[in-house]
Amino acid sequence: MVLELPDDKYVKRLEDMWLHWWDLNEARQSLEAMNSNNPDTVNRVLAQNSIVIFYKCFGKSEFRDNSLKRNKILANCPPEAKTVFDFYKDLRDKFIVHDESRLSQVLTGVILQTNKEYPFVDTLGMVAVAERFKSPEELEGLASFHHLIRVATKWVETEIDKLSDLLRNQYKEKEMSDFQRIKTLRLSVPTRDEMYKKYIKITTLTTKTNRC
Repeated sequence: MVLELPDDKYVKRLEDMWLHWWDLNEARQSLEAMNSNNPDTVNRVLAQNSIVIFYKCFGKSEFRDNSLKRNKILANCPPEAKTVFDFYKDLRDKFIVHDESRLSQVLTGVILQTNKEYPFVDTLGMVAVAERFKSPEELEGLASFHHLIRVATKWVETEIDKLSDLLRNQYKEKEMSDFQRIKTLRLSVPTRDEMYKKYIKITTLTTKTNRC
């Protein structure tokens, strides 16, 4: 028998940490999948996916109450670690996810045939986008970012261990009767209407009381 633990701050924090762990592993695996045999587009997509997924763990979320904190995770790292964190956060915010930089530009013009009385030929549009994640310097930067991911993953794994131990100690002395009102653990596949609504558990745990 496997039961679903009632929702409290420790259970919710543990669940959020598992989600962070999953995302951080995808971020790491995306970087590790980059190699010189891939087309440039594939390597760029892998790097961008890694960056977006990593910072997902540090942002505000309606579904995750326990986002990761930059200063807490990097507390024992050299100052350069925060510089790397901030650099890729800006790249994520101002180039990859939003367009708030000059790393991509568009030029529009008009083509003329100057030896004619009516010289107009056509209009012209050109897109110029800075190459990313290809040069030796950028690949070295991604190696530093990879180290950030591993540091964050280690912190999350330590947090998972602490919370798991806390819950083990909380439940290991309880008797079978204490678990009577807890429902069976079951994956609930959301409907289309439920997909973007936060799931709230309604399970409760009975506590044994002594009656006179």
